Amino acid sequence: MGQAKKKSDLRIWQSFRKGNKAAFQEIYFGHYRFLYNYCRKFTTDTCLVEDLIQDLFINILVRKDRLSDTDNIRLYLFSSIRRSLFKALNAKEYKVTYLFDPTNPAFHFDDGVDPNYGEKEEQNKTLKALFMSVNNLGARQKEIVYMKYFSGLNNKEIAEVLGISYQTVRNTLCNALRNIRIDFEKDLPKGKMVVLFQLFKKYNSNN
Repeated sequence: MGQAKKKSDLRIWQSFRKGNKAAFQEIYFGHYRFLYNYCRKFTTDTCLVEDLIQDLFINILVRKDRLSDTDNIRLYLFSSIRRSLFKALNAKEYKVTYLFDPTNPAFHFDDGVDPNYGEKEEQNKTLKALFMSVNNLGARQKEIVYMKYFSGLNNKEIAEVLGISYQTVRNTLCNALRNIRIDFEKDLPKGKMVVLFQLFKKYNSNN
């Protein structure tokens, strides 16, 4: 996250803590969809997801006077919703004790692509292939790819959210990208992985 974005987040957060309703709405509408999409990767229970997010925002609204300042709102919200999700799944039928346990509900990317998305059929074909490739990754790899390329968190921030080391994030991401690159080695020029994830991010921003 750049310094300008950090200053903007800090300004918005401080304004919210002072009771500015417009600042709260900016936080809510600016991050709700990302939180919802993230939680839905672990469960199909949309009511649970919506309740968790509503509870999160109600909680920060009620406790705004006691909250610390943050210059990274998305990181703060991601960390909070992940803890709530873990607790909720543990209380339900999954009995989750570790979020990457193979018996847990799978972290799954929706590979359904709107047939009208993109200007060319080839673009849709590539996007579908990318979703399929990511879904073949391990659970931890998928979550880190999601946080990195869909949610805009850097490696240090991902490590903080997941409670793992920076090096673990880096190694996991490198291995994931290596596997994806193998799937596209015949179709994508070497060193052009960024093209794939620009398409990834563009699709996500429109859905």
